[in-house]
Amino acid sequence: MPENLTFFVPYHTGYAHAELIQSFASFTDVHLFIYKWNPARERVKEYFSNFKQIHLHDFSIDTILDQITQQNHRKIVFLLTASTNYLFGQIQLRLFRILQQYIPSIIDVYPVGHCMYGCQSCAYAYTHCLPITFTNYIQHKDENLVLEQDFEILICPSYSFQGSPFSLMSNLEIIEYLLTLEHSHAIKLHPLAYEYKENAHHPFLSLTNLEKEHVERICQSKNLLQSKQTNTLKLIEHARIIICDSNSSIPFETLYFDDKKFLFVDETSHDYDEQDDRGRFFHKFQTVEQLKELIDKYYQQELDCRTEDSHEFFLEKYNEPDGTEIEQLATVREWLTDDREEISFDKNEIKQTIQDEFQSSLSPMVLYTLGDHTMTEIVQLYFSDENRVFDSMQENANEL
Repeated sequence: MPENLTFFVPYHTGYAHAELIQSFASFTDVHLFIYKWNPARERVKEYFSNFKQIHLHDFSIDTILDQITQQNHRKIVFLLTASTNYLFGQIQLRLFRILQQYIPSIIDVYPVGHCMYGCQSCAYAYTHCLPITFTNYIQHKDENLVLEQDFEILICPSYSFQGSPFSLMSNLEIIEYLLTLEHSHAIKLHPLAYEYKENAHHPFLSLTNLEKEHVERICQSKNLLQSKQTNTLKLIEHARIIICDSNSSIPFETLYFDDKKFLFVDETSHDYDEQDDRGRFFHKFQTVEQLKELIDKYYQQELDCRTEDSHEFFLEKYNEPDGTEIEQLATVREWLTDDREEISFDKNEIKQTIQDEFQSSLSPMVLYTLGDHTMTEIVQLYFSDENRVFDSMQENANEL
């Protein structure tokens, strides 16, 4: 474990990135800066409170600068879990690269993302070698999966968008069928769906109204796994059948396992992509009748297995996971050099630069990224005087 390196992570979700954070914490210290507007803030603090290598802070520019000065010549890497396919991730990247310009000890701002091949959030072709998603799973592979009840079928519905409501979760007939399924099964929701279940006020919650209705129905199922069950790979390993959306990381993650699993993938005409090279491993369905037929044929032992050589396909996209992915990434990104930088910077100058950079394009998403306010305050500030946003940053400068 390197003593001259630490990771800083701005944290905007609930348990969605728990496995990723644990993977990086296995390598060196991680400082989590949890956004004040994050409705899962207290749950996240509680979840990570017993991890020795994970240090918890409320997010603000002041706090980040303060923690940088306390690193005692350690190099700092900012890890961004938000996808740069979306505006929030793009603005985050701009913000922390401003800090990097002024602070030599910040040696990298790295958008690590949070997903794998096949997911619409995956924007990082250069990460398709290191399967960081698997690091924590591999490191704890020998630990037993603790279940309240056994299951053979794992159901992992994703979600869609208001303008394109085509997810498995949007299909009422399929949801009703799965809720009455007699075969042993477990349901693992998308992390955003759990956020809706536990607090409907997350600013980035984009479930359609139909999906919200269906999440509420699924939450009544005794087969729903709890949100703290974050190791989805362990669940996939245990299952024989995985039911999921095409536009998701789940299908590809399943292809890692070489024990002849069955992948039932919901692929509507809207999702169809003739360039999708995963399809030969799937049994696809679009209607509840097609899904019923697949399940019936499986239990009648009449269904062909299409994943026999899936692990080889996985290795065409990523290296074989071995639990050392963070160390490999550190080598590739040259995070482990021995030189040390003096920590010296003008806090007020940095704050002024941030103000100059974002003042002309102030929007709610910019305010969420800057992180100095709660959700209620952001609403109030956006519809009042824009200058008040940056005034509050300057007022706190002397407290550092």
